[in-house]
Amino acid sequence: MKALILDGIKKICVTDIEVPICGNAETLLKVNFCSVCRTDVKMWFQGQRDLVLPRILGHEICGQMFGSDEYYVVWPASTCNDCRYCKSGVENLCSNIQVIGFHRDGGFAQYIKVPKEALIEVPKNVPPEIACMTELLSSAINAIEQVKLEKNQKVLIFGGGPAGLMLSVACKHYGAEPFIVEKSAKKIEQVEYICKEIGIHISDVICDNFDVVINAAPDPNTLSEGILKLKSGGKYCLFSGFTKNINISSDLLNEVHYRQLTLIGAYGSTKQQMKTALKILEDNTQTIKLLIHKIIPLEDVSSILPEILLGQNLKYIVDLQ
Repeated sequence: MKALILDGIKKICVTDIEVPICGNAETLLKVNFCSVCRTDVKMWFQGQRDLVLPRILGHEICGQMFGSDEYYVVWPASTCNDCRYCKSGVENLCSNIQVIGFHRDGGFAQYIKVPKEALIEVPKNVPPEIACMTELLSSAINAIEQVKLEKNQKVLIFGGGPAGLMLSVACKHYGAEPFIVEKSAKKIEQVEYICKEIGIHISDVICDNFDVVINAAPDPNTLSEGILKLKSGGKYCLFSGFTKNINISSDLLNEVHYRQLTLIGAYGSTKQQMKTALKILEDNTQTIKLLIHKIIPLEDVSSILPEILLGQNLKYIVDLQ
């Protein structure tokens, strides 16, 4: 089968390898579509804490089992099911977690072996090229649940890329009011029609104060800018990891202290959040479709990685059918 393998920093190529052999608790999935995540690009460009090389990347997967006409998305993790995190429903924090595309081979291949319990059936009216974006939306839902988002709260989202737009869709679903700040005039022009369709505001200027701030951009300046734009008692959610070192001033920490602000992290998602994301996708299929920039073959992935790194264009979906 064909697979896109990362051997080292910026060393990636399509290779013919053997179809994986499944264990007792696993099943073989024919990958139909796998979405390219910015994290995939980060791993190609500089590595990542949980990345084990060599590795087939790709964790936003939709595929089919042999003999079945049904499509499935994959919750991209296997856990111990025994620790206090797993038992309390936050299995994404399991210390023994093994993530597809990080610790285990991912979906940029024609076939993948996955834990049977990781499969979630896709509703009939959700196209598979849309369904493969379930994992990104589930991560957005995780962020929203971490801040305990309430109806009519104002949410500032840094970044007008796919993650920021997905966060906006999720905020609207929960009855909140998202506002995207995006520094690139070109990106604003590119996504303005999508924002209008979703019913959200996007600008390069922040005028109001907000109940919640979420960063969907790796720029460390979003931390200080976001904290200063929070209402007293507000919450800042660190959704996107920073790509550069960050220095936090005592003045900034005093803002957190005196105004009782909350800083909270959000990483990955639970299986239940994947199921919730599928329901939201089902209700917003036409809107989510607007996030797809282009559907490409596996052989083209390596050529578009620098483009994604620079924040250009929206979602690339890899067609492996």
